[in-house]
Amino acid sequence: MQYSIEVNNQVEIFDLNKVAKQASGAVLLRVKNTVVLATVAREDTQVEEDFLPLTVQYIEKAYAAGKIPGGYVKRETKPGDFETLTARIIDRSLRPLFPKGYAYPTQIVVMVLSADPEVDLQVVSLNAASVALYLSDIPVNRPVCGVRVGYIDEKFVINPSNSELKQSAIDLYVAGTKDELLMIEMRSLPQQTTQLIPMVAIEPMIDPSLSDSMAQKQLMNEFSEDMMVEAIDFAGKAILRASSAYEEAFKEHKKEDAALELKPEIENENIAIYIDKFYKA
Repeated sequence: MQYSIEVNNQVEIFDLNKVAKQASGAVLLRVKNTVVLATVAREDTQVEEDFLPLTVQYIEKAYAAGKIPGGYVKRETKPGDFETLTARIIDRSLRPLFPKGYAYPTQIVVMVLSADPEVDLQVVSLNAASVALYLSDIPVNRPVCGVRVGYIDEKFVINPSNSELKQSAIDLYVAGTKDELLMIEMRSLPQQTTQLIPMVAIEPMIDPSLSDSMAQKQLMNEFSEDMMVEAIDFAGKAILRASSAYEEAFKEHKKEDAALELKPEIENENIAIYIDKFYKA
């Protein structure tokens, strides 16, 4: 079963019930020449830990780019920084969706089968993992969407390609549902924008660098607080569109929630009592 969703400057093709049928939820997502497989699996027995036992793996091998690792040993290497950070992005975006008291060990694995150098793998991977979790029998009833925002030629661009991102002044990554934002990450990118200004020509024998009638002036790559608010609002509207599209397309294919027992929420006690005992000890 295949669904094609055109949203946020890209066409996402989802394949359901095609592979990994024994997982709680699985989806193949294709964006251009990038293909990722996202699976969700859980155990049937609770653990005693008082935190959510969620493990997220993002796996990207050299074969996804049609390459073989160099050197004498042709084996794949350990996960790099990009893989580790991408797994953390997926974890931080999906962890708040689980119900309180959920204590069943759960694993989310995103594997890159094919990589297009122009496609943002972090956006695609989060969207695939979100849909796989939404389709599973885990009581998560809203999908998450991730978007990247760039600022190119004095306008905001949603999900720019990797080559377009190099021309952007910012790199803003936002994840959330249609109701709330769950994660915001941003970095500024150095840009050397110049402007020609007229000036009085100087005799070349005096200073050759000032002999032209025009000079270049570097412009400040400054991003105001109001522009940041506008960028986040721009991302929020894109997330609303995508999350609504996911929910409308996949709600009829979502598995019935499993009869899972949730741990009772521990009441918060007065922490001042323990602080007082600590200082008296």
